[in-house]
Formats: sequence, C-alpha cells, structure tokens
Amino acid sequence: MRSQKRKRVPMKNLLLRSLAAAGIISVILVAPKMTRMLKELDRPAKGRAHLYRRIAQGINRLERAGLVTVSGSYGNRRVALTERGRQTLEQIEFGEYEIPEPAFWDGKWRIIIFDVNERRRRVRDRLRRLLGGKGFVRIQDSVWVYPYPCDEFIGLVRAHLKSGVGEMRSFVAEALESDRGLRGHFRLH
Repeated sequence: MRSQKRKRVPMKNLLLRSLAAAGIISVILVAPKMTRMLKELDRPAKGRAHLYRRIAQGINRLERAGLVTVSGSYGNRRVALTERGRQTLEQIEFGEYEIPEPAFWDGKWRIIIFDVNERRRRVRDRLRRLLGGKGFVRIQDSVWVYPYPCDEFIGLVRAHLKSGVGEMRSFVAEALESDRGLRGHFRLH
C-alpha cells in the first residue's frame, strides 16, 4: 500500500492561523511540558524538540517581518498578530479559496455593491483588496462585478468582515450595459 504524499504547509501559515484562532499561541506550544498531560499529542522527545525549535524560529521570523509581536519572558511568552499579520493571514486564507468556474458562462453578471461607513474604513479597504484579489472588476467606487456564481465567497467575506446585508449587497443581472470590455477581460467571447 502506497502512502499518499502530504502537501507541506509553510510554518508561517500554520503559526499565523494558530494565532488567529487562539489569539495567543496555545499552552502546548508555549509550555512544551504540558504535552505530557495530553498523551495523544505527546511526540517522542526528539521530534518534539525539533518541532519546538522550528516553531521558535518561525515566530522569530514572523516578528522580524513585523507580522507578530512577542512579549513576556520565556515561560510566559505572548505572541499576538499585528495589523500587518492580520492582512497577511487574510491573503493566505482567501488566497487558498477558489471560486469555482463553470465550464460555460450563464450570461449573467454577479454584482456586489457596498456602502461601508467612514468609521469602518479599514473594513472597506480590506473588502476592496479581497474582491480585487479574487478577480472581481471594479466598475465604480463601490460597485464590483464577476461573471460566475460566487454566493459562498460573498458569504465568507461578509462573515470575515462582520459586515451585514445593509453594508454589502449582491445581485445577479441578466445584462449589463456596455459589457464588451468586461467580456474581454474575463475572456467570455
């Protein structure tokens, strides 16, 4: 029986995701001796030492890159994401998400409009980055268009940005005036 080759995930991605999920690196990572209490997580000592060394190196690299801040002493270290770290994590998470493209275009445009208050300027900027990063085309300041079904992606974005339907709306249009440039951009001829 052949074993399947597992896809390696960069340590940076794992650490950033752990920080996002836990807020701080969990007790297991910060206090290695705690793993003895959780037998299913206990690794052979040599493997554990190698893992913790890699984690420490990864955290140091993240700190030098300005993605995390580290405070406290060795036994009580706190590692927290910076704003730049949150943006990097966002790129990692949404970079992995793929909007499925059907074999044939149904001739309909998915249009996203939003009106995010000035107090939430960061959210508005992140929304623009997410939409642009997934291939949406900006046709006006807060109006973006995409040719394929993307309801799941829009739901994820809303949840991620804690944005309600009032701030962000999506609809499907049968036709769009002067869409020749958009058809060309998306290669829909």
